[in-house]
Amino acid sequence: MTATATAPAFANANGIRLCYQTFGDSRNPPMVLIMGLAAQMILWDDDFCTRLAERGFWVVRFDNRDIGLSTRFASARTPHLIEMLLRHATGVRFGVPYTLRDMAADTVGLFDALGIRTAHVVGASMGGAIAQEIAIANPQRLRSLTSIMSSTGDPKLPGPEPRARERLGKKTPLDRDGYLREYVATWSVLSGDHFPFDAERTMRQGLAGFERGINPPGVARQLMALIASGNRKNALSGVRVPTLVIHGTADPLVPVQAGHDTARAIPGAQLLLIEGMGHSFPREVWPRIIDAIAGHASRADAARTQPPRVNGETA
Repeated sequence: MTATATAPAFANANGIRLCYQTFGDSRNPPMVLIMGLAAQMILWDDDFCTRLAERGFWVVRFDNRDIGLSTRFASARTPHLIEMLLRHATGVRFGVPYTLRDMAADTVGLFDALGIRTAHVVGASMGGAIAQEIAIANPQRLRSLTSIMSSTGDPKLPGPEPRARERLGKKTPLDRDGYLREYVATWSVLSGDHFPFDAERTMRQGLAGFERGINPPGVARQLMALIASGNRKNALSGVRVPTLVIHGTADPLVPVQAGHDTARAIPGAQLLLIEGMGHSFPREVWPRIIDAIAGHASRADAARTQPPRVNGETA
């Protein structure tokens, strides 16, 4: 049976409004998906969410603050990218409207609004960093953590390849045709060279995002939050949430070393490397990624229901 999707709705969370949508049966274990920088919730593809729901989960996707249909911080100061990068490179602290910890609190607030006590959390790119922040600050709310194409924030890690860094520095056109042209060009770079790039599907995805509403200043503020939040590596050493780390070996934006670093930082974390995958989810690897996420979550749930063992015997 195909999992049903609800219409997008709004929830009050952490003092703001978040747009969200669910897939599947709400009686199933919740699985909350957190998207990355500049990415609306629809980048968690409908079919991808449906397939996860069909594996026995109640899947929730949502727009982070300052993107899509969620609350925007239009009155907040938005620094130029060069200013942020210079301050990051020199270690100078700077004031920000919000940090990743605030965005993690948004997610926990969404849990509360939807009546979710604990959930499996899956984060991609910046969403993985937000998920890590939840595991650090609110581990009791997580059944499991899956961090995909993300990083610990350690400044010693390799940075983006020049072609990916160049795309990040591009100014976002506000007209429809210009936006779509740059959107497709950006994802053609971020996706890497191994798997066929589906320009038509990417164009449709970009158009859907444009019609929902774009917010370039919000993207800059999200990037500012990411930079200002710094290095989570030491804090992650205290995380005891069952963790899966997924990373592509050909990621031009967040190089694969970041995946290795994340898996090493979190005790007991499992690492799954996807050969040739860039900073995107090509449909060719969906089955492997979905199997990995669902299997990890199911094992975590099974472990939660096992009675404690004493001296090798079931208590």
